[in-house]
Amino acid sequence: MKTWKYHKSILIIIIISFLFSCNSDYKRDATLLPKISGKTGEILLVISKKKWEGDMGQAFRDILAYDQYGLPQPEPIFDFVNITPGGFSKLHQPHRNIIFVKTGKDFKEPKITFRKNRWAYPQLVINIEGPDDLTVIDLLEQNGDKIVTWINGKERARLTTYYKGLMDPDIAKNIEKDHQVHLVIPVGYSLDVNKKDFAWVANEPHFISQGILIYHYPYTDTNTFTPEYLIRKRNYYLKKYVPGPNPGTYMTTEDLLKPEFKEFEIGKRYFAQLRGLWKLENGFMGGPFISLSTVDEKLNRVVTVEGFVYAPGDEKREFLRQLETILYTLKLQE
Repeated sequence: MKTWKYHKSILIIIIISFLFSCNSDYKRDATLLPKISGKTGEILLVISKKKWEGDMGQAFRDILAYDQYGLPQPEPIFDFVNITPGGFSKLHQPHRNIIFVKTGKDFKEPKITFRKNRWAYPQLVINIEGPDDLTVIDLLEQNGDKIVTWINGKERARLTTYYKGLMDPDIAKNIEKDHQVHLVIPVGYSLDVNKKDFAWVANEPHFISQGILIYHYPYTDTNTFTPEYLIRKRNYYLKKYVPGPNPGTYMTTEDLLKPEFKEFEIGKRYFAQLRGLWKLENGFMGGPFISLSTVDEKLNRVVTVEGFVYAPGDEKREFLRQLETILYTLKLQE
């Protein structure tokens, strides 16, 4: 394949708010704030050691550090670093994602607040509070998906901003001209295959390969957006355009792990997402992939953009997050 270089129910009040400008401290230009620290996908959790080692810490791990679906080896969706309240210092203030947990009689109603750029830019600070540990754990269980969505969204936004500053204009222009789609693709990628209904953009540093595939076909009806149909189309284009390094080998979908299928909207545009594993038919390569499919009403076609990773021996979560960020920049030409 190319070169292959590589229990109780309670009434909960939830406040989800970004405090932008109500305090003069946060009217400062973002350039005046220090840059964030910490690795992508890392969360600094500020709770006592006793809570971290007890039920509350386990709740955080269950809700925010479960294994991400569709990776060939276990990797949590986020990495936790635990700091006690007394150990939290100026050194830790610029961290990219910080969660503070506060419990006590002063916090009569459980709530979650989200705040941007408290000490650094672009930072996300989450405050979770409640009268006792059980209430906070219940709050987490009911709102874990929201927290995951906000942190993932923030990580993608950071990468998108970075990629826009390093965008390869030539690749973008070629893809727009030949396929009528726009993607923010940073320098370092190359347009390796460009057919009338398919394109392959690759980044292959050292022993790692990150690929972006773009393909499109006529839209027939809503039955198009089922996992079975999308996988069948995916396998067709992979077999046709993504050969392996040896004769008779080609990329296809690994069926030992059923791809995860999700549907959602972004800006009133419908998307179907697949997340799973690819394999090399008649070969021994493989890795994770993620795809987004939508309808291009103007041209009456289905457009799919997907990213895949080949990184033997390496953790793959962040390589896949980088590709996912690029996919989420998809825009169709009006």
